[in-house]
Amino acid sequence: MAPCGIGLGHVTRTKSIAKKLLENGDEIVLSTYLDGLKYAKAMGFNTVASHPILFKVANDGTVDFRKTSARSGLTLGFHRYILKQIVSEITNMKQFKPDLVFSDSRASSVIAARLLRIPIILMLNQFKVEMIRKPSKEKMGLLDRLFFFIANIFWVFIRTLIGDIWGQSNLILIPDFPNPNTICIENLAIPRKYLSKVKYVGPIVDLAPNDLQVTQDMLEKLNLSKSKVTIYAAISGPKVERQYLTNQLLKVLQDIPEDLQFVLSCGDPDGNRNPTIINNLIKYEWLNEETQYALLKIADIIICRSGHGSITKALTFGKTLILIPTPDHTEQILNAKRAVQLGVGVMLEQKELTKRTLLNAITKISQNTEFKKKTEYFCNLAQNLSSIDTTVRLIAETKSKRVNMSD
Repeated sequence: MAPCGIGLGHVTRTKSIAKKLLENGDEIVLSTYLDGLKYAKAMGFNTVASHPILFKVANDGTVDFRKTSARSGLTLGFHRYILKQIVSEITNMKQFKPDLVFSDSRASSVIAARLLRIPIILMLNQFKVEMIRKPSKEKMGLLDRLFFFIANIFWVFIRTLIGDIWGQSNLILIPDFPNPNTICIENLAIPRKYLSKVKYVGPIVDLAPNDLQVTQDMLEKLNLSKSKVTIYAAISGPKVERQYLTNQLLKVLQDIPEDLQFVLSCGDPDGNRNPTIINNLIKYEWLNEETQYALLKIADIIICRSGHGSITKALTFGKTLILIPTPDHTEQILNAKRAVQLGVGVMLEQKELTKRTLLNAITKISQNTEFKKKTEYFCNLAQNLSSIDTTVRLIAETKSKRVNMSD
């Protein structure tokens, strides 16, 4: 199993599937890198390290396409990072000799499995990888403008190549709601020739809302009051993105109204597990999975980046969203716009995040019952999708078939 190692979104949903496979008696090894590798090791999985690939960001978390292209693909980065990851995946697969490879958004794993004639299942929520046409910073020099002009032309070919790599998989699983309720629809645009391989399995979530009950003991343990509106800010993503948004929120959440209570999770796996309480703000550096799900059940509103996993998990629990996409992160921006279009949340740009704009968003959600109706609809929809069981069944079926990898 080869999840993308940037942030924790890919490895956590792979983990959920891996746990079920282990229960069924399968043997699993996770091949990943960076945050994903650290998390997989902490969870006790059999792991191997793959060569890391990552995108570069500025100090405020904004995606830096010039540095990313130099590091990971458009120049010497192709040899230093992409080819090295493919070679490391081939090495890992030869050592483990799997009956099937499960890739979560890893093109290198698809290529390696295809070359080794191993059946490959791909899970992803971004088939069409877009590049920002113009960065959000206010001023661009001549060299910047020239770079983005050339890069956008070149990216058309890269994007097509990536799509053709995805298409080499035996199955393409989308961990999202089926049409017309798909959150990541703007990030798919799957060519017709690959549609027969595509299956929408639903959000990958370990627990359903009905598996949890909000008790007084639970509220007291979390230092929460039943009479107040509870807002859970779940910060995720790579370190720089997390830290910048965390610091912004800590500034914004000073002297918040008494009828609100905020829980802020900084998303740092190495952080302190004990809370810091500042008036009606409860800050955790890291939350275990049990507490995360408890807060999803308790909260009235979720604040998060607009990563696909964060959105679909919140909707599975019927929660309305305040989304703050990472600047210039095309996937997150499109996810956030789609959530707004579906009526399940509001979007705030990072540069516009202030106490006033945040409270306005909370008021808008609280006073409009349509948000709650929409999110409850998604909650009910999710309960009818046995996503993990469906994925495990498809893995078993694909593994059992004799697949002609030369087709």
